[in-house]
Amino acid sequence: MIHAIIFDMDGVLIDSQPMHYLGDQQTLAAHSVEVPVEEMTAYAGTTNQLRFELFKERYHLDADVADMIREREATMIRLVRESDAVPTEGSVALLESIKADGLKTAVASSSSYPFIYAVLEKLGILSYFDLIFSGEDVKNGKPAPDVFLETCEKLQETPETCVVIEDSANGVLAAVRAGMACLGYQNPTSGEQDLSKANAVIDDFRTIDADFLIRLGKC
Repeated sequence: MIHAIIFDMDGVLIDSQPMHYLGDQQTLAAHSVEVPVEEMTAYAGTTNQLRFELFKERYHLDADVADMIREREATMIRLVRESDAVPTEGSVALLESIKADGLKTAVASSSSYPFIYAVLEKLGILSYFDLIFSGEDVKNGKPAPDVFLETCEKLQETPETCVVIEDSANGVLAAVRAGMACLGYQNPTSGEQDLSKANAVIDDFRTIDADFLIRLGKC
């Protein structure tokens, strides 16, 4: 029986993936590296730590990874606060259906806590969630299953009682490796993401409700 729904945030609750690409691009540009957005899509769903370690190696950067992450964090919070961002269409109604059915809810995101809270407060949906968890608190980011397994434990659930909603290939892989049912959300702003390993894939939250997610968990 499904007891909990675990949401990724970026690209699921908010169309923020282009904002993330811009944040990375602006941070790298400050270090004289210009990267087209097409090259950024492969990093969707990864943690800042992993991504900037890869950037440092790939682009032969002298800057400290921790310093670049701090620069990027400040850029991202500024971008979200200045934006006119709203929740993805249908996501609030889905959250209301989930809560009405008495299911637990969590956000499990690769983003940092300051950015997660900035987004959820901007969208006005923070109160819908029982737990907020950042992938920065685990050793291995997505596509490793750590973030979902840790979220599951904090919810006092087992993988079999959780459904994950993800928009990225890395996120879907993480959910599958965690032994959880996964709903893939095909968000065009997230780029070309392979969601084929998800139990089901949708492109509109208005087409589903809590009962759909419960049935998905039985597949």
